[in-house]
Amino acid sequence: IKRSPHAHAKINSINTSAAAALDGVVAVFTGQDLADSGVGSIPCGYVPPDTLTPPHHALAIDKVRHVGDGVVAVVAESPYIAYDALDLIEVDYEPLPAVVDAKKALDAGAPQLHDDVPNNQTFHWALGDKDAAAKAVSDADHVVALDFTNQRLIPNAMEPRACAAQWDAFMENMTVWTTSQNPHTIRLLLGAFT
Repeated sequence: IKRSPHAHAKINSINTSAAAALDGVVAVFTGQDLADSGVGSIPCGYVPPDTLTPPHHALAIDKVRHVGDGVVAVVAESPYIAYDALDLIEVDYEPLPAVVDAKKALDAGAPQLHDDVPNNQTFHWALGDKDAAAKAVSDADHVVALDFTNQRLIPNAMEPRACAAQWDAFMENMTVWTTSQNPHTIRLLLGAFT
């Protein structure tokens, strides 16, 4: 996968012709290719009420929103050919102001990552009893207010959203490796397409 070197940029154009013409390249896909083929957005596992959920595509379509955002995928007969093809892909980026501090991203006038998410805030999650908390604070002998920075946390599964499959033409079967805790469900769903 060819990835963005920019934290935030508009994609003006992508030229994949040299990569697609390379011997051993099976296919080259852009985000627009996937969208045109009916591939939708990656769903969010949990969506709190009143959440704004902008589309999250496997490959960026018009804009990249973080360093490493996937832009073009190459399928080739070997990893070496795929890497050579990735080097031949030309992407014209127009860098945009970046947001690198989550708290400052909420400030008025901060660069907007998604046009349909004002102030870069997709939701506000309130938990507990607001009135009881306010009373407890007002009745307290001492109140301490502070801002602190915690270590970097990534509350996600260790496994990436990834899958590899290998077709055995002689045996006429496919072996699938997937990062799932539900192998039987995956087998059932894949079996529906045979």
